[in-house]
Amino acid sequence: MELFMRNIDWNIDKHAVIRQLANILHGPNFKDPSSALINFHVHLHPDRKHVRKHGGTGALTLPTVDIGTRFLDFYCSQPLTIGKKTISLSISKKPPRLDVVESIQLQPYIDPAILEQREKRAAQLSAGSISIKTIQFGWECRDYVFSIECEKDCPGTSSGRADLLFNEERRELRVKFRYQEETYFIAMNYSHIDSITMNKYLEIEHAMVFTLNTPPSYERDRASTRQRLSFLPIPDHERVAPYASLALRLVCKSAGDLGEFRKLSIAAQLHNRIFEHEYPVVRRNLFSQPALETLQLYLRRLNWCIAFQIESLVRSMVVDVTEILRLIPEIVRIIDLKGRSLAAKVLKTFSSRARSMWSEDEVEQTTQTVLQCFLDAEKEVLKYTTIQTVKPNEGSLCDTYHVIITPITMKLDGPSPDRSNRVIRAYETRHQESFLRVSFLDESKLHYRFDREVDGPEFIHTRVGPFLLDGLTIAGRKFDFLAYSQSALKEHSVWFVKPFRDRNKGYVDAKSIIESIGTFDNLQFDPKLIYCPARYAARLSQAFTATDSVEVEVEEIFQIEDIHTMDRKYQFTDGVGTLSKDLAREIWAQLKATKRQGRATSKGSPSAYQIRFMGSKGMLSVDHKLRGNAICLRPSMIKFEAPRSTNIEIARAFDRPGLYYLNRPLIMLLEGLGIPFDVFKSYQDMAVHETRIAALSLSRAAALFEGHGLGASYRLPSVMRSLEKLSIGSLSGNQFYEKMLEYAVNHILRLLKNNARIPVPGAWTLVGVADVNRYLNPGEIFACIKPVNGRTRYLEGRILISRSPTIHPGDVMVVNAIGRPPPGSCFDIEPLPNTVVFSVLGNRPVPSCLGGGDLDGDVYNLIPLGDLPEFEPKTLSPPANYDPAPKKLLDRPSTMADVAEFVMEYINSDVVPIIATNWLIIADREGIFADDCMKLANLHSNAVDYPKSGQPVALNSIPGLKSRVKPDWNAPETVDISSGNFYESTRAIGRLFRAIDLPIEQRRSERHPYKKRAQVQDRNQLESLEDALLNFNLADAREDYLFSVVEVHVQEFIDTNWTRDEDEVASVSQLFTRYASELHGICASSSLSHTRSALISEEEAIIGTIAQKSSQPRKRKDMMAKLREATDVLVRGIKEQLGEGAYLERAWMAWELSITQTQRKEFGAQSFGWIALGAIFDAIRELRESDDN
Repeated sequence: MELFMRNIDWNIDKHAVIRQLANILHGPNFKDPSSALINFHVHLHPDRKHVRKHGGTGALTLPTVDIGTRFLDFYCSQPLTIGKKTISLSISKKPPRLDVVESIQLQPYIDPAILEQREKRAAQLSAGSISIKTIQFGWECRDYVFSIECEKDCPGTSSGRADLLFNEERRELRVKFRYQEETYFIAMNYSHIDSITMNKYLEIEHAMVFTLNTPPSYERDRASTRQRLSFLPIPDHERVAPYASLALRLVCKSAGDLGEFRKLSIAAQLHNRIFEHEYPVVRRNLFSQPALETLQLYLRRLNWCIAFQIESLVRSMVVDVTEILRLIPEIVRIIDLKGRSLAAKVLKTFSSRARSMWSEDEVEQTTQTVLQCFLDAEKEVLKYTTIQTVKPNEGSLCDTYHVIITPITMKLDGPSPDRSNRVIRAYETRHQESFLRVSFLDESKLHYRFDREVDGPEFIHTRVGPFLLDGLTIAGRKFDFLAYSQSALKEHSVWFVKPFRDRNKGYVDAKSIIESIGTFDNLQFDPKLIYCPARYAARLSQAFTATDSVEVEVEEIFQIEDIHTMDRKYQFTDGVGTLSKDLAREIWAQLKATKRQGRATSKGSPSAYQIRFMGSKGMLSVDHKLRGNAICLRPSMIKFEAPRSTNIEIARAFDRPGLYYLNRPLIMLLEGLGIPFDVFKSYQDMAVHETRIAALSLSRAAALFEGHGLGASYRLPSVMRSLEKLSIGSLSGNQFYEKMLEYAVNHILRLLKNNARIPVPGAWTLVGVADVNRYLNPGEIFACIKPVNGRTRYLEGRILISRSPTIHPGDVMVVNAIGRPPPGSCFDIEPLPNTVVFSVLGNRPVPSCLGGGDLDGDVYNLIPLGDLPEFEPKTLSPPANYDPAPKKLLDRPSTMADVAEFVMEYINSDVVPIIATNWLIIADREGIFADDCMKLANLHSNAVDYPKSGQPVALNSIPGLKSRVKPDWNAPETVDISSGNFYESTRAIGRLFRAIDLPIEQRRSERHPYKKRAQVQDRNQLESLEDALLNFNLADAREDYLFSVVEVHVQEFIDTNWTRDEDEVASVSQLFTRYASELHGICASSSLSHTRSALISEEEAIIGTIAQKSSQPRKRKDMMAKLREATDVLVRGIKEQLGEGAYLERAWMAWELSITQTQRKEFGAQSFGWIALGAIFDAIRELRESDDN
């Protein structure tokens, strides 16, 4: 409703009117205590003579007719005085503007003081600019001088003018300059600026040096959208940009310009990053054309494994080109004396150490420090008995080289252990170095984001296209695009390969590898496959899925039909076949041989496996009627024709039930279906309570860690329980343990707050399989829960079932579980533990109703309503249809060039996160049944199918947000919620979000863990390690309660005071040194920070978390997964090598060594101690089992 206002005081402005009206509308006469503050809109008509602030009249728009009528009636009986005048009110003759009504109904009320402050700040920043005389890109040298590597003079004329501007909306500093009649920008996000040094150099130049954590964005201005660039038309910038984009020097015209910048930086809240001191300037030509050409000449001559490490050093901006050229003679010397593999290991170790030099403070340390650092790395590696990466001896791992292509440069990392795949295992181990894992990411290692002001598709084609279509050249070696796995595609990551010659396969290149995978054309069961590039690539991706390969003799392979509905619209067995019990046991026996040491496993074999076998994929569940080593494949599993092989690849073995966790979309749905907020709040409160009391005892901490998957790489829950069995109740006073707990608590509370990841005890997550015996009636399920160390139970009665992601109201259903099976029934003979078995009868499969699920590995979330009746929904909705997305077909067979085009399109068109976020935000305001939410639910299905259909969801078809103001729970961690751009959500997820206060966001130093003292002593470190072990003081160590208790336990089996064998001492000492070095590399590659010396802490690594904030939580989640995988491989490798020989004695020596190195504050010592403790308990367990046998 719109009210017309007359007689408004000319001396007051719009904000004063809003403040006065807010006092009234939010007072007791109008505000409902249970509702949000009433929002309204004020428009003051302008003064036509432009003399006064306004024309004395205006319009007040209120969200509803009821509020408007009440307001008008209230002030008919008493005056409304604002300023010095009494305003008269009447119903406006014009209808209210629809956009205004929609805005105040959807948007929350925002304090006018915040709006006024924001408007003033934005006006000040948009009006301000600093004239720039010269733009200089350079390198900040170790002796604290700035080396100018390329520059551009900017005369004050219109054709060459340059200015530094503030963009408050984008939180950016932008250097705008003209060149050859075109306008260019250098954009620096505020969060990417580490520091700004202002000075008047030699009383001549007034300059600012911007030290960046992330390279800036380079852009060309155009009429509609800006064009992103990899370099600027500045002389030499194309050559210099990939190596020197972290330091920018801007020379101003006068001291007044520096003063203006300082004033504007206060408004932009950048002033705390400004420092003033002398910054000498030189021109050292560190990245000159001759230097780069000389480097490339050496790289082409050197072996690939060495050239890769050198390229990595330069590309990561750890050393400059002249520094690396001075090291070439030393590198060649090592190659000649010790071979290329050792030289590569020295370079990789040197890379880790060289990063530390950027965090040193003393100029005296810079004299020949690069050479000395390299020689220290060589000395360390020469002490190793082996130069191989520490990893367990199993065939499912390979050493992978990684490359990240960014808009400006590329970053190289590795080799590091990764899970292998069918293709890599097909060739000799020595050819692993011929494969590259290549990711296409922004400079901050995040996914490219949609930016309406920048032409993203064009940039992807100009930057990414040449690599995918024409190849990637590194150190003179050309790699060609090969393929990707489906999970890697979501990370914008693909495989490249360079040609090699295999002893068994002959000449191998990308083309021959693709041809060897299988046949994709003229398939009777999928004749159009080869005409759909996305589908063709999805089938190829099966061969690149990370799997464990087991060599078992499959005696019989049966082809059996899928089970359909009567109308053949749906398949009940979509993606699931069967295998015999004997084959399941044999597969499990082989997997256990290489499975995680120290991780408890079920006594029997799993009854369900997710597999890749020849050209098929999906699930196999045990059929008790099959005999021998037999499998049954269905047409829905067979994707292409592949060479016959008896090797079954295991993507996952389901040997235990999954726990159940709520999440934001599921909570939003359940709330919309009638489940009250108090239900979710009670479970969150329970989770918070259990998290906070974890420090009280080791048993509580172990349960917490196990429930949230923390410390799994180091087997922390198992070690904690073993310690508790020795009557060690807690480790209070142990600073490392307490810091571990602090990170664990922060990690869990963070997931609760930012993801609503709330555990529901008594509910389960199980993989789906089909009832091949046709025992279950329509709508029935069977579920046998068999935890590793718990009692078997059968779900019975009404079950609330869903599958993530949930987005449609019908994605939640209630089914009936039959409970304990009758004696002699098929489920009594084979209960298929830790699966949910779905009926194959009825009009539609239950999985297809749950977000379009199937049975090729999808997991389902089950809440037994008999045990947890509070989750009973008040209403249920019919499921969505989830019709298959239309395929994008060509009029000719697809080529790998077409697949490359699809990858580029996917990077631009991956809109699943946008759809999911928009759905959640719109549901927050309008509810899950809103028209836009229903439309988004339908689009979501097509977007999820996009990687296989090739048909993208058009951005303009996605319902947009009606307000720029978003709910508070949607605020990125890196953004201040009080900025006024967020409102308090009244939905359950908003209230749950506000109910948790994080104890710490980030409380750690990013300084390098290697101290200067340690660097000076590094040359004798290994000798001192051995001396420390040989001279270990048992008497002093026994003063520690933990040590003394563990020693008493160990002394039941060995004498802890035996005379140490020097070879064994040297072996364990080397093992620690290698562990610390590799852990350091993992910590460096796991940091979300972009500084050269950044790395996560040892406590984060052992827990398996990353504490740093990120604007893209999915990226941190992916990096945490990689961190856990890397530490898991490292820990298993260490324990395997400790187990060579006298396991308990070697584990005890490792424990002693960790104590001595902890006292010296050496990086890695504390976590190494936890590995040693775990090894001690494993060794004792093995000795006891040996005695029993």
